[in-house]
Amino acid sequence: MALSGGHNNTLDEKGRVAFPARLKAELSCNNLVITRGIEKCLYLFSPDSWREFESKLQNPEVMSRDWRKMQRHFLGWASEAEIDKSGRIAIPQSLREYAGLERDLIVMGLGRRIEIWDAVYYRQSQGEEEGLDEIAERYGIGF
Repeated sequence: MALSGGHNNTLDEKGRVAFPARLKAELSCNNLVITRGIEKCLYLFSPDSWREFESKLQNPEVMSRDWRKMQRHFLGWASEAEIDKSGRIAIPQSLREYAGLERDLIVMGLGRRIEIWDAVYYRQSQGEEEGLDEIAERYGIGF
């Protein structure tokens, strides 16, 4: 399963967002896990992808301060998110506050996870795509 594609969306007054039909079809499930992401966004996982991600954070051989901080960030804020009959998911208030979600959102499939961004913040933080060619080359994805 490789999720892909960006979708413009809106958050309703009850903190719900219509889940993009294309991503729902790629997931083939209605139950997701939502948690804090990195860079002030939210991550959504299918149950299988979440178990894989969660297991990476449960390494009993690593218990450093940084590791515990990472566990708290991702695992401590995780909650279930179900796609309802109207095709929406409710985003918990604490996660909406963390990501600064206002009204306009970007929902983006990125491989094994989905990211949800406040659209204004996303555009400001990502800036122009300048330098993307150098980054791609550094990681061996040059075109």
